[in-house]
Amino acid sequence: MANSERRVLLVDDDPLVCALMEELLVGEGFEVETVVTGQAAIDRVSDGFRGVMVLDVLLPDLDGTAVFEAVKDLSSDVPVVFLTGYGSTDLALSTIQSGAFDFMDKAHVADRLAEVVGTAFDSLMTRDELAGASAEVPFEGIVTRSPQMRAVFRSLDNALDSKVTVLIRGESGTGKELIATGIHAHGPRRDGPFVTVNCASIPESLLEAELFGYERGAFTGAHGRKLGRFEMAHRGTLFLDEIGELQPALQAKLLRVIQERSFQRLGGLQTLQADVRILSATNRNLEEEVAAGRFREDLYYRLAVFTVHLPPLRERSGDVPLLVNHFVAEVARREARPVPRVDARAMELLASYGWPGNVRELENVISFAVVSAKGSVLTIADLPAHFLRAVALVRGSGEAPHRDGGGLAGRGGPPGGAAYAHASLAAAVPARAASAVELRHFPTLAEVETQHILAALAAAGQNKSRAAALLGISRTTLYRKLEEMG
Repeated sequence: MANSERRVLLVDDDPLVCALMEELLVGEGFEVETVVTGQAAIDRVSDGFRGVMVLDVLLPDLDGTAVFEAVKDLSSDVPVVFLTGYGSTDLALSTIQSGAFDFMDKAHVADRLAEVVGTAFDSLMTRDELAGASAEVPFEGIVTRSPQMRAVFRSLDNALDSKVTVLIRGESGTGKELIATGIHAHGPRRDGPFVTVNCASIPESLLEAELFGYERGAFTGAHGRKLGRFEMAHRGTLFLDEIGELQPALQAKLLRVIQERSFQRLGGLQTLQADVRILSATNRNLEEEVAAGRFREDLYYRLAVFTVHLPPLRERSGDVPLLVNHFVAEVARREARPVPRVDARAMELLASYGWPGNVRELENVISFAVVSAKGSVLTIADLPAHFLRAVALVRGSGEAPHRDGGGLAGRGGPPGGAAYAHASLAAAVPARAASAVELRHFPTLAEVETQHILAALAAAGQNKSRAAALLGISRTTLYRKLEEMG
């Protein structure tokens, strides 16, 4: 970045602090300007300011966090360094998790300011670089330009080259497995195996055998030796997805393996070494699970040595057009079809939705649209009917669909299943397009039931017991219906 572009916007109403910061930064070759109100800072970004913002938490007109939210909406190319005259760990944590570049106490300005601002510039790509990179980040398969996700990657930089256990938290569909795959691919065990276990998809009675393996005759049906996932992941990485679903008995056994770095196959006497790096993921609030006695506290602290939170898609809405174009091209390639262009009105509709199922839900909608598109342009009429009904419901109520983050404190909401209720399409799309969609894609009763079940599972974070309770049916009935759905 050219020196003329190394601009810093100081947002502080204390003239002595501003004078000190300006002297420090100008001496390091930065171009500095100062504003004293939050609204002035927002106006500067709106007018096209591009550089690093040093933002005081307490301003005469607006709270610094409100200014930060406005700046994020206006531009993803302005790293924000928060400044406060009083230290607050909670405030520092919340701002960093929301995508701020750094948080600094005014008492440390003389020692840290120039270094922090310089690092912020190092992380700032030019607009041309962003456009040429197709918004691809170092982790394969993740497409983003959002400051929240950039904060995630900055945080992960500290964990990539270590053997520390990492707990990945976030709602279903936010890309937790992609993050785990990226940690492995960029870590010291990249040449070793990467083995995944979904703790929610394997029955409790079989999960222990899957994890630790078994010897012939260990139980009825054990006709030969089977290697467990720990053994398969030797000198590599073991990813335990949906770790919050692990039952208490297996929690104790997993804790023992982590502590002792060894285990035995079921029915075996040989002690095997567990030379694995453990990554885990959950959409549950494990602190609440610990408090309720459903998850072992000692296991939680073993797994959460390093924790990363993935923001839901509704909090990085600027990524929706990027993801839409990415999935359109990917699905078209997979289906050996020409890549359609996305109509502006269809893109606006996609960007306006809250995506309770996050990136996975968006991918499913785009997959349907690409396959059903008849021409070279993907329009509203190509989008699935259940999605259009959900958008109509949201626009009619004035609320964005979202659901409990399962571990993202303070980010909850009504169950995502409500998004599939019946509603008029007129509030969301032109009457002609709505009619075309209803004629082409009017759902059968079986399709409505399928969507309702999928919505309940999404609202319950894929927990089948909770989904069954939401639907008012037994877990056995839910399993039967899932089998019928295929």
